[in-house]
Amino acid sequence: MTTQVHRRRRKAPRGRSAAPHWLGRLPYLMVLTGVAAGLTLASFDYFRKGAGVIAAALLLGALARLLLPESQLGMLAVRSRAVDCWTLVLLGETVAFVSLSVPPMHKTGLVLAGAFGVLIALTMAGRGLLLLRDRRRARPPG
Repeated sequence: MTTQVHRRRRKAPRGRSAAPHWLGRLPYLMVLTGVAAGLTLASFDYFRKGAGVIAAALLLGALARLLLPESQLGMLAVRSRAVDCWTLVLLGETVAFVSLSVPPMHKTGLVLAGAFGVLIALTMAGRGLLLLRDRRRARPPG
């Protein structure tokens, strides 16, 4: 005598709290669309505007990675949350700085680019100090 066992696959609950499947791809598609729009603008000789759009898309991607759960991020979640957020923020800040510091600029643009550069330098110094402080706390007393 043989007995056949049929296994049924369990499906994810489709209640009101479950998000649709396409919603998981939306943040990644928004970042990808923003970068594509920025590259298109840059190719039509609007470099500063295009780079600004790219920087905004990357920073919004970092914000989405920080706030949304893993199930709603799609391919935007590659590594750990901290690594993904830091990478997107650093890339967004760098692109924004480059877009503001590309010549030719008038005097107001140079002042704005300089102020943004100082802000980035202070932010990076603060991050470095926070990392050093966290490493010292994590080190066991020896």
